[in-house]
Amino acid sequence: MAGWLNCFMNAVPPGISLNLDMGDYATNPHAKLVALLTTLVKAVEADTAVVQDVFEPVLYAKGHQLVMPGKTARFMYYINTGYIRTFYLDDLAEVTTNINCPLGFITAFDSYVTQQPASEYLECITDCQLLRISKQALDNLFRKSPVWAEAGRLINEQVIVYNAQRTRDMVTVSAEQRYLNLMEEHPDFFQHIPLQYLASFIGVKPESLSRIRKRLSFPNPG
Repeated sequence: MAGWLNCFMNAVPPGISLNLDMGDYATNPHAKLVALLTTLVKAVEADTAVVQDVFEPVLYAKGHQLVMPGKTARFMYYINTGYIRTFYLDDLAEVTTNINCPLGFITAFDSYVTQQPASEYLECITDCQLLRISKQALDNLFRKSPVWAEAGRLINEQVIVYNAQRTRDMVTVSAEQRYLNLMEEHPDFFQHIPLQYLASFIGVKPESLSRIRKRLSFPNPG
């Protein structure tokens, strides 16, 4: 399993607005994560202050591979800006299994949890501004802070719901409807992510996605 939540904005509890106008990343890289924490749980200053101690700001260029097969995923990443995907190779063809955007968490999850070598790639689709935390630091944070432990539990519940829904959709929903759902839920994907990655993500070949897009753009008369 890859990722820790697909675009966390979808999982912010209903009726709660996440204020993203929190200053420039260069001057306040932790602001969005702090804002996210306070939407999930009742946090005091000590809970938010620890973010700067354990989450390290990092910048990566488009195409940078954060994890590769055979290497251990050392960090969980929180996306301030940018887009990241996980993929594996099937007879040299890249199969995109997850795409994540602000304000989501992502890693090669199986490798991160077990600290065993990964079986997939974790790659920046665009330039990315991230925060990262090691497995040991995250475990210590959950152990020492009930507030962060509760936030982690809530986020993990959303992961389970998202993954279950995605699995069902890949089996029960048509490719055309999966495309329409993606357009509705994440129109920004189509501005920042190559179509071949999106095609793979919804389980079709690029040429099939092209036909779907053409059919929807020019429906048959009558």
